[in-house]
Amino acid sequence: MSIHHSNLNSRSKKRRVLTHSFKNPIQTWQSTVWRSRIIILMLMTGFLAVLIRAFYLQHLDVDTWKKRAITRYTETQPIPAARGKILDRNGEILAVSTLEYKIGIVPNRFRPTLEQIQDLGKLIGKKPKEILNKHQKSKKYFYISSGVKPNVKNKIQAIGISGVEFEQKYQRNYPFKEAFSTLLGLTSEKDKGLDGVEFAFDDQLKGVEGLRFIHVERGNVAFDEKILKKPAPGNDVHLSIDADMQSMVYKNVLIAKQKHRAKSVSVVVVDSRTGDILAMVNAPAFDPENRKNLSLDAIRNRTVTDSFEPGSTFKPFIIAAALDRGLVEPLTNIDTSPGYIKLNGETLRDFKPFGVLSVSDVLAKSSNVGTVRVALKLSPSHMYEYYQTLGFGKPPNLPLGGLAKGKLSSWKNWDAVTRATISYGHGVSVSLAQLAQAYTVFAREGDLIPISLFKKNFQRRGIQVFSYESVKSVRSMLERASSSLGTGVKAQVDGFRIAGKTGTAQKAENGGYSKNRYIASFVGIAPVDKPRFVIAIMVDEPKGIRSGGQVAAPIFSKIAGDALRRLQMSPNQPNQVLPKTALLK
Repeated sequence: MSIHHSNLNSRSKKRRVLTHSFKNPIQTWQSTVWRSRIIILMLMTGFLAVLIRAFYLQHLDVDTWKKRAITRYTETQPIPAARGKILDRNGEILAVSTLEYKIGIVPNRFRPTLEQIQDLGKLIGKKPKEILNKHQKSKKYFYISSGVKPNVKNKIQAIGISGVEFEQKYQRNYPFKEAFSTLLGLTSEKDKGLDGVEFAFDDQLKGVEGLRFIHVERGNVAFDEKILKKPAPGNDVHLSIDADMQSMVYKNVLIAKQKHRAKSVSVVVVDSRTGDILAMVNAPAFDPENRKNLSLDAIRNRTVTDSFEPGSTFKPFIIAAALDRGLVEPLTNIDTSPGYIKLNGETLRDFKPFGVLSVSDVLAKSSNVGTVRVALKLSPSHMYEYYQTLGFGKPPNLPLGGLAKGKLSSWKNWDAVTRATISYGHGVSVSLAQLAQAYTVFAREGDLIPISLFKKNFQRRGIQVFSYESVKSVRSMLERASSSLGTGVKAQVDGFRIAGKTGTAQKAENGGYSKNRYIASFVGIAPVDKPRFVIAIMVDEPKGIRSGGQVAAPIFSKIAGDALRRLQMSPNQPNQVLPKTALLK
């Protein structure tokens, strides 16, 4: 019985096994489909969750991302480049850029302690309360100080305040302040040249910015800074100007402007051997480091931008032209009686009757009538040719902006009156720089040397305008004109022989001439025996005394005397009596 029961159980298990092994195929397929659906559903659910999270972070959690952007970011920053220096002929610095910093605050990262804010305030000269008040009112980045020197910047950095940033910049400094201001000009807040030499040579002076990559972490701590491109400083510019000469001239110009209550005073000093401009000065001027309330009137370089009627300083050119053409000689008599001349219904006068004068005395006495009679001996075309060759009617070749070319109408448009008045400096206009350049013919051997703002280390030959013999004669006449026999006696320099010509001209206005506004001028050469300087002076609207001999000639005397003594040139023998012929021996 027991055996039989065991066999039954065995057969029963086999049947169960057999039943499981041969499951219905339809049931198997249905089971697989359900499992696939479950897997797909799980994948779709996960993908949907990712999309929802992304949408939330991008559109609903903006503040979180902003905070993360603030606490960790990377950026590229420009690195300022130093502007080139401007130097005088001896290497003296006239303009230089110094490194400074602006201190900025990132409001939501600025968390100083009481001690830190006190230390910061001491270093930048502000009260802690002032800094904190500005911080509380500002939601955007703001500056709390500028012009911070590198050593102060390092001390601020050592305090370790988060949210404090340093913006590097260069500040342009001008050691000689006003004395050079109208020549050098100035730069903008972005370090670009705005006027004068700074503007004219901006491409040469400006540097090339660098570029750096920085990674900033929480607390405004920069790390992993990498210089992508180093800044390249600008090139230096060397001028022909002598800093000591410029400063001396400026001092004398200020004194003269105040003494004569003039609208302006301008001076140009040229080395007649090379054409180098040694000084180019104007008053009024301006402080280039203080740009508040700047006006165009104070900024402009009047020696090159302003033109004026030169008056009697123009007379030597027509005398030289007539000598050069062989039309007169120094002793040729010119009848100026009765003190005036009538042309085409116009009356041209001397300030007093002179009678018969030699050509030499026509210049010494500054006779308008005598000058006109000499001028009428030349053809209009020849007069015009001389004036053009002397550089009138076109701007001088200087690398400055706003150069005046003056006024010199074509000789074809001249009538007899125009031809006559131009000879004594009316109906024509020039800049002071043009006039100084033209007078180099009398300081040299009749050749015109172009003036230059760049130092020349050699004597140059210029454009031949007059013969040397003609120039020698005119130079002697100019020496006579600057003696007790002429109008320029107050231009004399103790111990030295000088030569020059005064000018007094009414200012043109409303198609005519003003009765009370004048320009006083003087252009001279020093010393006569071995010329080194041409000095041109223009005083605009002096009050009271207004003649060139009384106003401008004394300025020449002071400047020429200081310049000659500075060069330690040997004085001449005691003043000699000049012969009436005024011919050089």
